[in-house]
Amino acid sequence: MTSPSLGLPLRLVCIMGGVPSKTFNPVEDLPSLAGKVVVVTGSSRGIGFAILQHFSRMGAKVYMAARDEARAREAIDRLDKEGREPGFGEVIWHELDLKDPRSAKESAERFIAREKRLDILVNNAAILAELGGVQENADGIVNSMAVNYLGPYVFTRTLLQLLESTTSLDGADVRIINVGSHGHTMVKYMEYGSKEAWNHPFKWYLLSSFERYKYSKLAMHLWTNDLARHLSEENSKVMILVTQPGAILSDGAIRSLRALPYPPFWIWFAGLMMHPATTGAYTSVFAACAPRDNPQISQGAYIYPPNVAVAQAPAALDEVRQRKLAEFTEGFLQSIGV
Repeated sequence: MTSPSLGLPLRLVCIMGGVPSKTFNPVEDLPSLAGKVVVVTGSSRGIGFAILQHFSRMGAKVYMAARDEARAREAIDRLDKEGREPGFGEVIWHELDLKDPRSAKESAERFIAREKRLDILVNNAAILAELGGVQENADGIVNSMAVNYLGPYVFTRTLLQLLESTTSLDGADVRIINVGSHGHTMVKYMEYGSKEAWNHPFKWYLLSSFERYKYSKLAMHLWTNDLARHLSEENSKVMILVTQPGAILSDGAIRSLRALPYPPFWIWFAGLMMHPATTGAYTSVFAACAPRDNPQISQGAYIYPPNVAVAQAPAALDEVRQRKLAEFTEGFLQSIGV
């Protein structure tokens, strides 16, 4: 039997599978984003920071949607030190707390009051593992579901009208990118129609925090596919795609490994099998910016390393499960006045 210590880095590699492209260069291989407005959630560190950095170098005006202003300022200083050339895109902190759906809605409303367009929204923020034990938000929803699914759902729903209006502007190519996970293929508990289901304890699992992560990421995939279908039915020009970063040694992965005995060893060991955050951004940047005539780009596509469209798990494509998730989500939000 695999020890809990060894199981954690191996589990990280399994749920984050995929090797990023070794030749892809976003600045050289994708169109300029000059004049475009972009929001990247959870972008003050990790893969989100790398996504934002690529967009800035491609010339976009990028909003760093994150909760902690001090951390955001440090991240912006890092961007300046590492260089924003050749595009020299502007980067602005935008406060966003996804744990509270009310706050997520208010954040989106503040953005709408500030900007007249939104070309790309990347829902990247996520909790990989709850190291202090299971925690819930003020509404009694476990944080992994609140941050990884419910908050992004509300943030996007509120911004959708602005995204739609942007499609009428000259040269617009409006996209929503949801950062998913290969872990969505490994979920065994798939009930989504109640609060109790969302808070399923996964108590018989050795690494229950990762089971909650995978469960929340399947919710992200279900929502992506449901919204993609609705956008198609409405002949919307907004495109939504879901991405898999790959086996990335992100800040979140490192924080998880630090919970183990002898963390420097486990971080080194994981680094032998995993890849840096800058390459973990590739699939999301490709999905957001590759021309629509690229054969990998389509409504609801799942972009997997190295920037190819692959099939999602059958569970993610189940329209009955999508509908149950959507119905409970909307009912719950109505019950709390969001």
